Amino acid sequence: MRYKILAILCLAFILWFTIQPVEMNWTMADIRLTEAVCGVTVFAVLMLVWRKQQMAVSTVDVMVFLWFVYVMLRAYMTPVYPCANFCLRAMQMFLLYIAARLLFSSVTITEHVLVIGILFCAGYEVMFGMGQLWNGNSRHYLYALSGTFLNPGPYSAFLAMGLVMSFKLQKGYWLPALFAILLPATWSRTAIVSTVICLGIIYWNKWKPWKWQVAFVITVIIIGLYFLKKGSADGRSIIYIISLLSILQHPICGSGICSFCHQYAEGMATFSVQHPTFNLLSADVTSSAYNSLLQIGVEQGLVGICIAVALVTLILVRLNKKGKVLGIGLLCLLIFSMFSYPFDQLPYQIIFVVIAAYTGTDVKENTISEKWHILFRCYIAPAALCGCVILLSAFTHRQIKERTEAESEYGMMAGVRHSAFLDDYYELLPLMLSNEHFLFDFAKMLTIDGRYNDSNAILRLGTLVSNDPMFYVIQGNNYNEMGLCQEAEKAYMKAFNSMPNRLYPLYQLMLLYEKEGDIEKMTKMAQQVIAFKEKITSPATREMKKKANVIANHNKLTPK
Repeated sequence: MRYKILAILCLAFILWFTIQPVEMNWTMADIRLTEAVCGVTVFAVLMLVWRKQQMAVSTVDVMVFLWFVYVMLRAYMTPVYPCANFCLRAMQMFLLYIAARLLFSSVTITEHVLVIGILFCAGYEVMFGMGQLWNGNSRHYLYALSGTFLNPGPYSAFLAMGLVMSFKLQKGYWLPALFAILLPATWSRTAIVSTVICLGIIYWNKWKPWKWQVAFVITVIIIGLYFLKKGSADGRSIIYIISLLSILQHPICGSGICSFCHQYAEGMATFSVQHPTFNLLSADVTSSAYNSLLQIGVEQGLVGICIAVALVTLILVRLNKKGKVLGIGLLCLLIFSMFSYPFDQLPYQIIFVVIAAYTGTDVKENTISEKWHILFRCYIAPAALCGCVILLSAFTHRQIKERTEAESEYGMMAGVRHSAFLDDYYELLPLMLSNEHFLFDFAKMLTIDGRYNDSNAILRLGTLVSNDPMFYVIQGNNYNEMGLCQEAEKAYMKAFNSMPNRLYPLYQLMLLYEKEGDIEKMTKMAQQVIAFKEKITSPATREMKKKANVIANHNKLTPK
């Protein structure tokens, strides 16, 4: 019994990381998680050896291993994209899977324990959110609550998952009510849709006689949710279209790990040129496809999609037999991931890995009689796994710690663009290649210092990790300062085509033609600026149009 209590405490320690404050970059929680993985692995192996438990390789283990190896090989095959952070996270989650598998194999932990652990974490998020509503200390200045997350989008996934799992438990209605109170306050359509679908599955037998009426009501709700945030829905539709077109460009193995941002910009540039009348007003800069399967398809191709679908299907089938409450919770999270980005967040990565490890474990009594089998499967194999986990964890720990310290150093310099910090930026560059804000600040600093070629080199690195058109605009400005007008024109056009609802690239083109003295191009561009329907009207856009009006009116009065 005491072994089981210790194992449950280890599991609770792992789940504790799901309620730590989520950040965009590496934090101390990532370092501590790697340390926790080592500790749990050592404990689990000691229990396996002490109790002579049999550990067999399952189909889930094979699929997880195949996916991990494929991701690493895919990253190695396309080194142009900075993907060290992604690979470190993948390695961290793979090691966590091994640790959880060893833990579940060493001591029998029931579904009920795991469900209670996840619901406790979801309940903590509810309390945290209520505190934000009461005190007004949300982590996002535009929203009243965000939980431990940076905005209410991913936060709502915890509430939705907790709601459907508590309904599936059927232990009264006070627990579902706890989650249902806050869910509408997040204004998350994705959470509502995933919750409704899962509740429909849970209560299908009760709703079946009124299935057409229910279908009508759900249709009306979906239409209403669309018009509630029409701009956001249209924006995601554009992302889906560009993502699908990007998959068609590299259908088998994808375009490379962490290539989504660059491929989105390239796809948008091509699409906007080929379809100039298509309404792209709702398009925006994005770091996610808002659909996990599409993002896997863009970066890993059909091979990655097939492995992911096979793994998820296998997990759900197994959960249908040994953990239906976990199954409905995971299904809710998977539906959510078809319209958002929960698996970009550490808490949901941990939950998915732990559930996968649970489904891959079948604890059996030790029936081995041959001595060499006992020696290998009860001693050598667990010890070898433990050694591998410790070695890889040590490597991961060191890399994550270095990147965490680099992020901290950059945080102290961010916003201060002075040439005195250039050497510091160069020193941090190898560890910060995935940070678009670092690269943009670095490039701007080089521009201010008059080092235009160096600035453009950094900006080109930025276009690999971001689809923000300002990376191309600053390139154009640098070329303009160097007197390379044709290169500047290409950069401005690339900026506009990659995000054709931005006015600033056209305005810069107008100023470029004015500098060149090309009256015809300048006038046409001024007219285009005046007629342009911008996404958001601001004092800056009004000033640009005012300047364009002056140019257009002046050239009307100038005799030819």
